[in-house]
Amino acid sequence: MRPGPALAGLLLLASAAASACGPATYNARAARAFANEDARRAIIDDRAADLERAAWLADEVLSSTPYSPGDAWIAALRLDDDEGERLRARLEKTPPYDGEHEVPLAKLYRAKLDEALARAPLRRRARGERGAPPAFARLFDALAALAAPSREASAVSRLPAAWQALAEHARALAAEERNVERLSAGRPLGAPDTPEIAAAKARAGARRRALAGAQRDVALAAAALRAASAGQEPARTIARDALHVLSFVLRMHIESLAVAPYVVKQARRVARDEPGYRAAVARAEAISRVLEEQRAALSACAEALSAPARTPLEDTAGFEAQEGFLEQGRAISLDAVHLKLKGDVELLFFHQLASAGSSGGVNDYRGRTRRLAYDVDPVFMVGGRALLTYDFDHARDAARLNAGFKTDRLFSSGGDIQYDGSLGRLLGLNGLASDVFDIGADLAGVSTSLKIARFTAGNVTELAVDPATDRDAGAVASAPFQLLLRQIDVGFDVTKLFPEAADDLYLEELLAGFRYIDYKLPRIFYALRERDAGEGDVYVFERQSPAQSVTSRFYQGGFSVRMGNGEWPRLAPFGDLGLYGGAGPVRYAFSADPAVPGAPREVDEATMIALSGNVSVGLRLRLTSYLSRLRLLTELSYNVEAIGQGIISSIRATRRGDETIYTIGRKLDIGGFDVFHGPRLLAVLVL
Repeated sequence: MRPGPALAGLLLLASAAASACGPATYNARAARAFANEDARRAIIDDRAADLERAAWLADEVLSSTPYSPGDAWIAALRLDDDEGERLRARLEKTPPYDGEHEVPLAKLYRAKLDEALARAPLRRRARGERGAPPAFARLFDALAALAAPSREASAVSRLPAAWQALAEHARALAAEERNVERLSAGRPLGAPDTPEIAAAKARAGARRRALAGAQRDVALAAAALRAASAGQEPARTIARDALHVLSFVLRMHIESLAVAPYVVKQARRVARDEPGYRAAVARAEAISRVLEEQRAALSACAEALSAPARTPLEDTAGFEAQEGFLEQGRAISLDAVHLKLKGDVELLFFHQLASAGSSGGVNDYRGRTRRLAYDVDPVFMVGGRALLTYDFDHARDAARLNAGFKTDRLFSSGGDIQYDGSLGRLLGLNGLASDVFDIGADLAGVSTSLKIARFTAGNVTELAVDPATDRDAGAVASAPFQLLLRQIDVGFDVTKLFPEAADDLYLEELLAGFRYIDYKLPRIFYALRERDAGEGDVYVFERQSPAQSVTSRFYQGGFSVRMGNGEWPRLAPFGDLGLYGGAGPVRYAFSADPAVPGAPREVDEATMIALSGNVSVGLRLRLTSYLSRLRLLTELSYNVEAIGQGIISSIRATRRGDETIYTIGRKLDIGGFDVFHGPRLLAVLVL
């Protein structure tokens, strides 16, 4: 059973990628082929030339090529899978591709159309060949003759002018939009438009209205073509020939628009280092706009002609490759499915880094008699996981199913480390409910990560301290060390709001959101007060607590950013930076004599303020060819995360003339920062 026009239209849109300037329809096949390519100028120039040639060829076929029913050049417009593979193999060996980059399907259609037009009567006469004069000077005239008996025939006569207007206004609109962007650059957000900007916006608005009017004329012409009668010759042949040509040009435009966003993006990358190349970016953006307007017109007319030609659009020459719409849809869906195999090797250390400024100001701990020292064996972990993912509209890996291990751990010593990315499971959902929730979160741009690190090997030692010099005076007691860290990050990737600017700024990801940290350690609290009232620069020791187990639980807001070039270079450095701040409840106790076990304790609850920050540097290496659907990436990085925490006991207000200055009068801290750090080697195989 043949799919109906509605289904055909949906699948047609699924296989199209709109221009880089307008609303885009994600093309999973193009993303797989071009998203991770190296940005080479020769490749960009060649593909940009193909885009320009596609627009020129569409105009040439419709407006300048003589036509007679049954012409040989129309029959030559065929590109099935076998022919496509032969043509691709030939082009892959020629510059600038040379077997290193994938030849776009758009190039195959462009080359085939060039070959067919060489057989057209006008080209044959230019070579001195003889033949009968053509029945029509151009294909537009044949369409007008086909619709002549209908009442709406006059609409088809306006089709050539509408077609020319589409290209003219699309290019002009792209130029006006670039002009508005240039004039608005550097201006404060929300600032009123200058007269120059307002005039440019008005011109852009006029061009948009002109484009809409041209597309309305195309729609009226398509309605007349749909109502045309093609029951007898030569009308029957004209309808089939015209549908044959339009479907082929339509498919060329669909495939051109699939690669166009990557031509623009890669041109922008080259222009970072070569400012003179920015003109190529502007040309690629403009031709993308032209191709999209032409595609919409071609689609309307081709779908209309399928009625008098009595041929479903999926059975036409343009969609012979990949065997029609349904097969194309299945192929696109297959390219959107990925099996990811992840291998992970990590070494994680924990230290407490003593610091005289861990809670702000300069802290003088002289007078204390005890401190804690942590001697912790690092956690060494080897892990692996298999994930099945699916790419939705502009959201990569939006559906993730754990096809492998319950945890990441395959081997570990000194404890273990686990990672998870399911927000649904963190909220207590299970099974399908969790998967559906995660798909919605991914499509909304929400990123989630959970890290659980357990340290099980080491000791914590209580050291005596000389109160006069703050120097260690020997061990008093020790106990086995145990630590369980939970860290949950939930954020929205802000780069989705400005992908082009993010690419120019080398921003791979910018997450703004929430962080939750929860872990438990033996602690000694130190109470400190301002040395000079109202200064807040130096704090002196007042008293200390006995050693006790304390849970640090923080709810924080902040951001994390990854800087880098993404996965497209063969070898690419990257760096991460994160900063979060917040607070959480804490329970602690002081006693009259912290050195005497069993002494009465004063238990209190308070809010502990904390800052957490992380920084990492790494190197990403791509081991597989750009032509391979199989991708093997390795990442080697070193990450450092520090957590500083303290309790504000009192705030002092000091009056100085007409100004009131607020400083922290008293506070509690733990004498330093908790630091987690270590190297990580990650290998990802994507099928």
